[in-house]
Amino acid sequence: MHEWALSDSVAAAALEVKKEQNLKTVDEITVVLGAVQDIAAEAFAEIFDEVKKNYRGIENAKLVIETEPAQFACLKCGNIFGLEREKLDHETGEAIHFLPEMAKLYIKCNKCGSPDFKITQGRGVYIREIKGEN
Repeated sequence: MHEWALSDSVAAAALEVKKEQNLKTVDEITVVLGAVQDIAAEAFAEIFDEVKKNYRGIENAKLVIETEPAQFACLKCGNIFGLEREKLDHETGEAIHFLPEMAKLYIKCNKCGSPDFKITQGRGVYIREIKGEN
C-alpha cells in the first residue's frame, strides 16, 4: 500500500530529525499531503499510528495532516488553474496518484486547452514541522 510506504518514510525522517536536533521527545509531526496525488489522509493517519510504534522515540508523536491544493501553470497562456478531481474517473485518478506526471495526459488548461503545464503546488508529501522537547 502506497500510504504505508509514505507513513514509514515520515516516521524514519522524524526519527532522524530527533537524532540530529538531539530532541528528548518528538511530540508533533505536521505532514502536508499534496492534492495531486490524492493520498487518503484518514488511511495515512491510521497507518502512521501503527508504523510509529516501530520507531523508538517518536511512538507518542501526534500527527497533524494538512492538505495542499493542486495548482497548475499553463506554459502556453500563463493561466493558473486547479485540479477538478471529480471530473476524473477512478482509473485516471489512480494513475495520477502513483505518477503525478501522468496528469499531462488527462488534464488540460481550462482556458486554452493546452496539456503543456507545470505543477506548481500540491505535489507529493512532505514534513512541514516537527515539534519536540530538548
